[in-house]
Amino acid sequence: MAEQIRLTGAQQTLLGPLHARALDSHRADPVLGDHLAAEIAARIDFDFEQLRLDAGDMMAVVLRAKEIDDRARDFLAAHPDAVVLHLACGLDSRPLRLDLPPQVQWIDVDMPDVVELRDRLYPQPGRNHRTIAASVTGTGWLDEVPTGRPTLVIAEGLTPYLREEEGVALLRRLVERFGHGEVVFDVVAPWTVRASTWSGFLRSTGARFHWGVADPHDLEIKVPGLHLRGSVPVTTLPGVAKVAPRERRIASVMNVVPPLRDAMRVVRFGFERESRSPVELTGPAATMLATLHLRAVDNRSAEPLLHDRWADEVERRLDYDYTRLGLRENNAVSVAVRAKALDDQVRAALRPGMTVLHLGCGLDSRFERVDPPADVEWYDVDQPEVVELREQVFPASEHRHALGRSVADPDLLAEIPSDRPVLVVAEGLVMYLAKSDGEALLRRIINHFPSGELIFDAFSTLSIRVNNIANPAVTRSGSRLHWGIDDPHELEALGLDLVSEISLLTDPALARYPLPVRLAFRAMAGVPAFNRLGRVLRYRF
Repeated sequence: MAEQIRLTGAQQTLLGPLHARALDSHRADPVLGDHLAAEIAARIDFDFEQLRLDAGDMMAVVLRAKEIDDRARDFLAAHPDAVVLHLACGLDSRPLRLDLPPQVQWIDVDMPDVVELRDRLYPQPGRNHRTIAASVTGTGWLDEVPTGRPTLVIAEGLTPYLREEEGVALLRRLVERFGHGEVVFDVVAPWTVRASTWSGFLRSTGARFHWGVADPHDLEIKVPGLHLRGSVPVTTLPGVAKVAPRERRIASVMNVVPPLRDAMRVVRFGFERESRSPVELTGPAATMLATLHLRAVDNRSAEPLLHDRWADEVERRLDYDYTRLGLRENNAVSVAVRAKALDDQVRAALRPGMTVLHLGCGLDSRFERVDPPADVEWYDVDQPEVVELREQVFPASEHRHALGRSVADPDLLAEIPSDRPVLVVAEGLVMYLAKSDGEALLRRIINHFPSGELIFDAFSTLSIRVNNIANPAVTRSGSRLHWGIDDPHELEALGLDLVSEISLLTDPALARYPLPVRLAFRAMAGVPAFNRLGRVLRYRF
């Protein structure tokens, strides 16, 4: 007897993947081989042709499903006692395709009417397989899921239909609820969301896409505890070799054009709930946390610039909502470029027997990254509350000292011996100082030490104005920038000699930005007023 279907909107879209999997199963050499999908589709009283699925839609469905199946098999092979949450399961037969280990607890979750239909169409699940009838964006249903075991979360064809705030909140709840595991799901690019208004399939169901993910690393910022382990465009998956010649040609064309290639990807995140220290900082101290987090994001990227594994380790130990600072993944590139430029200059300037003042150190691991000679005396200097936090997360060292004082304190250098040459390094500091405080600090350093060098980044006056208006890390933290240095030779009046001025706009690593941004940087680098928006300055006295 044929089953009547009464689904609309996003729920009706579950029939599209079922139809695509059924058609694939009829092929001589299928990608997925889901023969149960064909049986279920034959039992449903519905004209699948009215869904207006095109060849590209059906190719994406089977390739996506095969990739998610493969990742699930990998996880279950490593964790045969896992709990699996199959979110928005629809009419997918994934638990039957995967041949579950007997210790696995599999839980399918979907809306009540979908679960009711699923229960009519599918055989009774085994003892290790159950369903929960609830909206995945709700909160109460999670109480029914056991914890304390490795957890795999699968969500196929779900996230584009959620609004971003719903998806991020769901991921946060999952990470906070379960100890450790993985999340595997598909995402679409933002342009795909805009183009989806022309999709015959979506228009036939009345459903809409809402959420596009430009870069999966953004989710590491928005969901503390998530760590990207893989991101693969569906048109590059091995199963493409099995689709029909026309679909292979479509995939080949899409793979030549990056935006088309990245229209849909399968992403895999690991997560682990760790004991974290709650942190509440505001003002410039909060921007220090933003910098830490962005260095950690860079370290987890496929090609890190800075290789700051210490930032990654420290970030995992802190409980702080970085989304309040409006961070995005591409911010990690500019932060890593600046830090690397400073590190390179510090390595070139370091000499045995020096004193190093690391001013406004925040939670920066520069000591670990540059690995100074053993007889260098290194002083990390910042506000008392920052140094207190720093001492909790960085190991002590015989030649490394922490000084909890404001850099504007007239007695800042009282406890530091004055008989050695000094190397002063400051990242993201001088622009937060009033000009009078900054110049007074430089005079104290020159008068205290016999000789030395200073290496720091600086903004122009124009950059100060722009950042005070448009930089979310500044505006949302309640900070304000003050000191813009337009002509670095001005500081020579204090007794300094300018050694070098390096514009960060010309750094080769900026090639990682999209082409329009690169072209803008290139144009700005040719104009002195813009070229000095961000620089690394090096002085000697």
